[in-house]
Amino acid sequence: MTTRFLRAFACASLALASAARAQTPAGVCVVDSGRELRQRLPGLMDSAMIPGLALAIINDGKVIWSGGFGSRDSGSGRVSASRTVFEAASLSKPVIAYSALKLVDAGQLDLDRPLINYTPYPDFRGDTLGNLVTAKMVLSHTTGLQNERIGSDSLHFSFAPGTRFQYSGEGFVFLGKAIEAITGHSLAESMKTLVFDPLGMTRSSFVWDARFDDDAAVGHGRFAEARKRTRPRVARAPSSLQTTANDYARFLLAIQQGTGLRPETWRLMQTPVVDFAPGVRWGLGWAIVTDSSGKALAHYGDNSDSGFMAFTLLNIERQCGLVYFANSANGLAIVREISSIIPGPHAGLALLDYETYNAPPALARASIARRLRSGGIDAAMAEYHRLEEDNPEATPEKLLNDLGYSLLNQARFKDAIRAFRENIAAYPTSANVYDSIGDAYLADGHPTAARDAYRRAAELDSTNVRARHLADSLNARLRH
Repeated sequence: MTTRFLRAFACASLALASAARAQTPAGVCVVDSGRELRQRLPGLMDSAMIPGLALAIINDGKVIWSGGFGSRDSGSGRVSASRTVFEAASLSKPVIAYSALKLVDAGQLDLDRPLINYTPYPDFRGDTLGNLVTAKMVLSHTTGLQNERIGSDSLHFSFAPGTRFQYSGEGFVFLGKAIEAITGHSLAESMKTLVFDPLGMTRSSFVWDARFDDDAAVGHGRFAEARKRTRPRVARAPSSLQTTANDYARFLLAIQQGTGLRPETWRLMQTPVVDFAPGVRWGLGWAIVTDSSGKALAHYGDNSDSGFMAFTLLNIERQCGLVYFANSANGLAIVREISSIIPGPHAGLALLDYETYNAPPALARASIARRLRSGGIDAAMAEYHRLEEDNPEATPEKLLNDLGYSLLNQARFKDAIRAFRENIAAYPTSANVYDSIGDAYLADGHPTAARDAYRRAAELDSTNVRARHLADSLNARLRH
């Protein structure tokens, strides 16, 4: 498909918008433009250690408020809803879904035709189950493929495609390759032509654009430490979208109104395909939540490794919704408060297994982080022991494990070793704490101590293949 055809098709498809509008009158959905929530946000951010966030609110089929809070980086840069670019993480997937449905309307993609008919995919390594995967299965997360390959992991199926739900980013990687084959262009260029240009999303891309350098958010970890900047050079369909709150709000309005889709395709997008949990099903690119407030589409994003979280909720029938981006691995700690401005019980939120900002371990983390900043590792460990004595439930194994890796990410290797040693004292039978201190010893240049730690981890957990492999490889290296 030529670029000229792509652009002509993208522009012409906008004419389909009016036919696909929701039929239910919107009425008042978001009270007072979310003013009460907006007044609470600075305090919530401080409690959750979220440096910055951007929020856009939709009511009655239009954006009624958008804005930024806090800082986009460790300097003085303030967040702007219109300009600050965040990693959208898995909020990339609904954008890919929308583009795929536009190709369906153009007669270029059949949802039920195996994707292998559009592009070869050698990653299946001859597994014939790969011949069954369709775009519909990808969009509804029923391919059976794993979420993400780590390191040298191979692609594999947990079950026969199309039989049940299993969230899979790898399925979207395959669909992205098919979109490239259909359009004849890179995924980034295809998204620009099919989605961003027609919708006026001028600060969005699936690869890094130098234009973003002047106002890009920097991700932060669980203890508010700045993470290394990420600048994707290759588009990844499941997760590499870079965008602003205002741009994504434009996308949400297109979804709410059916812009660019035939009415029957727009309705198909919202039709449940597979059960996910009570009150929550999955359609084509979206979780579908049906409750007393009507039908809503929802999705969340977790790029916590680079320090970004995101969430979006769109009530189609009441024509209201929101998009929220945070430059923090703690970003979803306040998602229930953010979502409270949209009426309804939001059953899907109960499925997000993220610690809330006011949970005892979260409060302990914030207290330890403050002491770490003011007094260093000794003060942080003294605070940990005080909290452990007051309330052991506030100091689970994960607390010091997270702190240790936070320090490792900052190249504070000896401080990380100290944190992991304290965790071993608290949880001496946990394989994970030995595995973690092995990583710290290795980073600090102590291969013998690292080998012994990995060995102990493998002894405590025979299924820890990683620890066994690292122990054996270090032992072989030390013998020579």
